[in-house]
Amino acid sequence: MEAIVLFLTLAVTVEGIVEYVKTIINGERKAAVIQIGALVAAVALCILSGADIYAALGATFTVPYVGCILTGIFASRGANYASDILGKLQGVNIGKYAA
Repeated sequence: MEAIVLFLTLAVTVEGIVEYVKTIINGERKAAVIQIGALVAAVALCILSGADIYAALGATFTVPYVGCILTGIFASRGANYASDILGKLQGVNIGKYAA
């Protein structure tokens, strides 16, 4: 089970890197600024707190802080997913209570 979680974590991290690069290459200035802001904040928080999901899952890196940086990338993408989910839940609640 731990290997599956590690694989999914790696997959989300790679997807995040690809999305950031695509946004920058496509010249989507506003989206790039927002995404890079989330990325910088998440990586900084992970480094400062020592958060390393990869170490928790048993994956180690020979270069210090790589796990924290990748965890920050993972967390920054997670912020986007969490925002989307909250938006959908708020939309459901608004529709549910609209008369």
